[in-house]
Order: sequence, then structure tokens, then C-alpha cells
Amino acid sequence: MKLYQLLKALDHERLAGTEGERRGRETIIDYLESLGLKPKTEDFEFDGFESGTAKVSVGKQSWEATPYGLCGDCDVEGDLVYLENADAILLNPGAYEDCIVLYYHSDKRLYELAAAAKVKAFIGISAPLKTAYSYSHRQNLPKDELFPAAMLRYDYAEKLIKLDGKKVRLQIRQKSGKRTAHNIVLDITGKGRDKALTLLVGHYDSVARSHGACDNAGGSVCLIKAAEYFAKKQPERDLRIIWFSGEELGLLGSFAYAKAHEEEITERVKLVINVDLAGDPIGRNVVFILGSKELQGYAGGILREQGLVFSENLSIYSSDCMPFSVFEIPSLNLARVGGKGLFHIHTKNDTARNATEYGLQDVYKATVSILDRVLNARMYPVPTGIDDSLREKIERYLWQSTLEKPELKWKEKYKK
Repeated sequence: MKLYQLLKALDHERLAGTEGERRGRETIIDYLESLGLKPKTEDFEFDGFESGTAKVSVGKQSWEATPYGLCGDCDVEGDLVYLENADAILLNPGAYEDCIVLYYHSDKRLYELAAAAKVKAFIGISAPLKTAYSYSHRQNLPKDELFPAAMLRYDYAEKLIKLDGKKVRLQIRQKSGKRTAHNIVLDITGKGRDKALTLLVGHYDSVARSHGACDNAGGSVCLIKAAEYFAKKQPERDLRIIWFSGEELGLLGSFAYAKAHEEEITERVKLVINVDLAGDPIGRNVVFILGSKELQGYAGGILREQGLVFSENLSIYSSDCMPFSVFEIPSLNLARVGGKGLFHIHTKNDTARNATEYGLQDVYKATVSILDRVLNARMYPVPTGIDDSLREKIERYLWQSTLEKPELKWKEKYKK
């Protein structure tokens, strides 16, 4: 089966902990089992929600909106205030109390703004020419701080702005509570050259109301076909392929996996390859190297040998590589960006119709080419460690992602 055929089988919402996730999981497992492979699942609990609905109304006028995940049911009224940059809340203390704030952008996280002012609700404006984005509150926000928030289409916001100062009502209907999600784990046993373990990972969940075709059914099918490839061509070293759930809600599946497998990770895992974003018919291939300059040169060379030109970035990447970075395990993050599929990322229009077989092939070929070299090299070829320039970025990212102090496992090179 071709990559695009597999992607179409996953062309539906796969929000973690819902019926859609179950359907996606069964699709992946059924195909792997048809190859004679034996995947297993590992579950984890989290605070989840159904997609829900939201409506913004002023008098007899109303507009559909997209509620933040974990809001729960709410019905609030307040004077509408339009702030193009919501940072104005911090610059004018107390000026917007008991108001409903409509905003376009901010340099701050929404929970930081909510902590600084007694705003009744936030309504964000999505980018033009798109349907409304889907977002969720963070897992570790206290229940009493899960403030009402929603996203509104740009063209709807153009009309709502004209009613600045009027009484506005935000209604959200959304079931939330404890949910269970599942990671899919598949081991491809090598011939036993050594004990090194390489991880190939990607997330199969989507945000609410989105089919997540390019983000990340595209990456998921690259993992499926890589499993098929190495099942037929046994590598010298062990490979573990993991389809994570809950990435879109804060890397929940990969954090849960890293916590459950910490000892094995520190002893065996040498490299993580993460595939997140693929399918754009016209686009740009990129690789983010969360590691060293040596790894950048090694990976770039392999890709060029295969006639693949990927833009190379020595940087962190906001995806399932991050929970492994605290162990100083390097990662290669493969993606395809810049086309119509990714234009609609995190909206209901990220569907299979905006992806093609061609848009999947380069990312798949890059995945298998790098793995083939790494798994079959006489000595494990990937340099260990993470460039010093990335350490502070990792720590800052993990703070903002989990709202908790990250436990960094790497060894200090020196002490003051």
C-alpha cells in the first residue's frame, strides 16, 4: 500500500483519549499485524476533553468559535475590548477587569496574561484565510485557572471588532475529565551487533476538529512504511518505532514514555529520529538537529547522497524529541513545510485532499536512508551529546511546556 493510501485511512480527527484516537490506533495496528509484526500499546492517563462547541454573540448577532480544550462548560458576559496586542493587559493593570478581551497576538502565554488580570474571557483571532485554530490549556494549570478562552476566524473578528465596547457573551459547551490515551510501540529486533537502541518516533494524534493529515498522519505513515521496510530487511541493531498520542496536548505520550523507560533510555538509546509534518505537494524539506554540529554534518551528508536537499537547522524542535533531550540524547527531526497542507495546520482543513504521495516520499526516503546507515554501521556512528547553545533553549521550552521545573539529566561540564 502506498503512503498516500495509508494517509487517507487516517483522514479523520484523532484527538487523544477519544473515539477518533481509537480508530487511528486500530488502523495502524491492523496494518502492522498484516505484515506479521507484533505491536503493543502503552497507556497513560491525562486530563482530556471532547472537541466541544463555542459561540460568541452580541445581541442578535452570533459567530461560531473554537473553544480551548479543558475549558469545560461556561457562559460569561462582559464588555468587549479589542486589543491588537494582548500585552497591553500587562501595561495597563486593572484596566480590563471583568471584560472579554478580543486579541490578535501577544508575546506572552495566555495563562500569564490571565494571571495578571481579572479578565472574564479571551477570544483569539486566527490568521486570515483560515478556519479557527484549535488550542488547549496546559495540563498542569490549576482547575480554578482554566479560564474561558476560544479562537475566532479572522473574517468573523473583522465584524466583531466593530462592536468594541458592547456587551458580548461567550458560551462554551465541552465535556472534560480524566481520559486514557495509548502509545503504539513496535520492536524491530536487530541481528545483535551491539546493545544500542535507536528510536523512530512520531505522533498519530491530532488537535480537536482537525484530521491532522499533514500534522501528523503524514509522519505516522512514514513510520508505518519504515516498519515494513525493516521487517523485510533486518538491521544489525535494534530499532524501536513509537507512535505517540497526546503530542498536541503537550507531548503527553512521549513524556509518559520517557518516565516509564528512564533506565533503558539512559543505558541504550543513542539517537531519536522524529518525523512530524509531511504531505505538502509543494513545499520545503527541513531537518532540525537537536544535537551537535557533527551530527548535522553526518545526517546532511547521508541525505545528499540520496539526492535529498533538506534545509538544516541546529535547533530544538517543538515535538516528541524534547522529553529525550534532558538525557542528552540527540535527535533528528524530519519535516516538510511551506505548502497548502501546513497552511491549514491545526484547523479543520488539514485534510488528505491537501496532501499527495509526492509530498510524503522525500520525508519517508530520508527516514529510511538515515536509519539504514545508522543501524548497519560497523560502529554506532552518531556522536553523543547536545550542543551547548541548545541547553538553555531546552530548559526554557520544557518549563513553558509542562509549567514545571524540568529534571535535566545531563552532566555538567564544569561547576562554578
